[in-house]
Amino acid sequence: MAAPLQDAAPLQLHTVEVDQPLAAVNRLLAGLHLALAATAIAHRGAHDIMLVADLVLLFLWALSQAPMWRPVSRAAFPGRLSRPALPAVDVMVATADPDKEPAVKVMNTVISAMALDYPGGQLTVYLSDDAGSPLILLAARKAYAFARAWVPFCRKYRVQCPCPHKFFAGNDDQLGGGDHHDELADDRIRVKNMYDRFKEDVEEAMNDAALSQIWTKAAHQDHDGYVEIIADKPGGSNSDSGGLDDDDAMPLLVYISREKRPAWPHHFKAGALNALLRVSSLMSNAPYVLVLDCDMYCNTRSSVLEAMCFHLDRRGRHADDLAFVQFPQMFHNVSGNDIYANELRSIFSTRWKGLDGLRGPILSGTGFCVKRDAVYGAQPASSQDQFSSMEVGELKARFGHSNGHLASLRRSWSTIARDVLPEDATFVASCAYETGTKWGEEVGFLYQSVVEDYFTGYRQLYCRGWTSVYCYPAPSRPAPFLGSVPTNLNDVLVQNKRWMSGMLAVGLSKYCPLGSALAVSLPHSMGFAYYAFMALYAFPVLCYATLPQLHFFRGGTSFPEDSSLWFAAAFASSSLQHLIEVSVAKRRLAARTWWNEQRFWALNAVTGQLFACLAVALDLVGAGGRAVDFGLTSKVSDNGGLYRDGVFDFSGCTTVLLPATTLCLLNNAALVGGVWKKVTSGGWSDVSGELFLLCYAAGLSYPLLQGMFLRRDPARVPAWITSLSVLMAATLLFLFG
Repeated sequence: MAAPLQDAAPLQLHTVEVDQPLAAVNRLLAGLHLALAATAIAHRGAHDIMLVADLVLLFLWALSQAPMWRPVSRAAFPGRLSRPALPAVDVMVATADPDKEPAVKVMNTVISAMALDYPGGQLTVYLSDDAGSPLILLAARKAYAFARAWVPFCRKYRVQCPCPHKFFAGNDDQLGGGDHHDELADDRIRVKNMYDRFKEDVEEAMNDAALSQIWTKAAHQDHDGYVEIIADKPGGSNSDSGGLDDDDAMPLLVYISREKRPAWPHHFKAGALNALLRVSSLMSNAPYVLVLDCDMYCNTRSSVLEAMCFHLDRRGRHADDLAFVQFPQMFHNVSGNDIYANELRSIFSTRWKGLDGLRGPILSGTGFCVKRDAVYGAQPASSQDQFSSMEVGELKARFGHSNGHLASLRRSWSTIARDVLPEDATFVASCAYETGTKWGEEVGFLYQSVVEDYFTGYRQLYCRGWTSVYCYPAPSRPAPFLGSVPTNLNDVLVQNKRWMSGMLAVGLSKYCPLGSALAVSLPHSMGFAYYAFMALYAFPVLCYATLPQLHFFRGGTSFPEDSSLWFAAAFASSSLQHLIEVSVAKRRLAARTWWNEQRFWALNAVTGQLFACLAVALDLVGAGGRAVDFGLTSKVSDNGGLYRDGVFDFSGCTTVLLPATTLCLLNNAALVGGVWKKVTSGGWSDVSGELFLLCYAAGLSYPLLQGMFLRRDPARVPAWITSLSVLMAATLLFLFG
């Protein structure tokens, strides 16, 4: 007799497979490069500054190999989930400046989250507006009104992409089927007209002088807290859908603007997310939280279901200690000729897959679905039991004095009331609420670093014993989320400086990942440490961009005698390893991507990474003030024509570009001058190493040379940077050449 259905083994919701052939190739190439690099370095003199540069390169390379050791791929099967048994999910979207993050773009992210393929009664979307802008509140109300038509439209016609902007810019191949195709044409026109009206209303509000007078730049950092549940009627909830079941209910939308005062630290994005955690605990208190950047819209409706395939699969080895599911960051405006390496291929297509084979990828700021209790600081497998066993006084010391928030720590989602009073919600979103608590230290997203995602993932989750998984889409599947990348070089460099300085500060602090190797694992901590110390690439690149050039200009060499072939072999093995890495990720020979990444790696090392090192160094000696500038990257759409055409856009570049342009001129002047001296003197000695290096650097830096002298368009290198670079390069050659 067959076993009863309830006694049957649970279905397998996901699979994981180690890419053994790729792992074998990675290990073989790593061994080859290690042998060649060690042999080349052995030829260096003990007092040679280039020895230090080579050792730093070898150190960083060794750290970078840990994620290459065991790459894995995963597949999820959301069709096997039982929809009535799905847990609640809170989606959190954070925005901070309507000037840099346009309201229409933010609302497309919000609307796409509301239209996810998930039971509406189990889904709540929270929008954090750190600027306290009446424009964002108005746009959120209008977005909800449009979503009342858009969400049923997506469900009825099984729309694949729930972002209305992308859907209406595309065609009907984004439909997944359904039984109402005869009604589709009329419904599409009707909903499209509603979307156009929504956009017009929001854009008209952006130009409203009355709103501009209400909200000023000063109000950005000085405003009261405000929370509003946006629904068709006051006190609305997910069940405001006229008796519909949970699956067909309308998701709830909650607008939150936490209180901000100039005298109180607000801790940027980490502070905003912690305020969202507290407010949401009073309302929905979902056990899982999906975090999205305001420009990272949902590109498929199944992403949360795919995340649940990992969270709910009890067959896995780490079923009880899985903290979060990380999705890759992918972008809709990446050029085919990605000159700024905006795709972040090395991170999301290569190393995150390798970290997934260890204990999981780095928490990446957006596109992750995390267990709420894990962010609260719980230990794995304890869930709410850990908080239930705490005394009330201990809970207040950790989480604050909100009775509603403390009660949420001991209750499940199904028992939380939805009619929370506004004053209760604004209380937990006030600037003084965290005073005397463990928020930002042991609870929530941590404040000790400006890169709150990197730091929280490692200290709050991995060091407590949690693990994670990386859900990368199959080649035939669309990206789960899509964002936008900066198309201006200055924005890219400033963004990289912020990332690098934040992670380097962690690496040089008592929280260094290498110091936690026993708590996590040595390979995993090496993977984290690589990004913590990545800014140190600035030192060896700076050495290789100055000393060989000056030696060649004088007619000498910086390479030890009879060592050029060894250094050439080490360079060739490193380049081959990089080319294979890129080609595997692209699934084709990708020489152009390899060249773009080589070029931007060198450029970033002497710009964003160099200034990151300087900022952290000044901060360590107490002379830096605020070492890290948390400036938002503008999400305002531009045509990006230069970027799409593979032409560098130098408009707006500041002193961060100055070292790169100076080294470009130094390299080219030394190349021309050195060759001229060799030709006229006829004394060619063993300078093949320098000659190759200078020619290679000239190829990498050609866009800078072109931007300084060969272009006349407005996006060329600013004249003052060119003038200073000429002066500084000439001074270096005069003093040391």
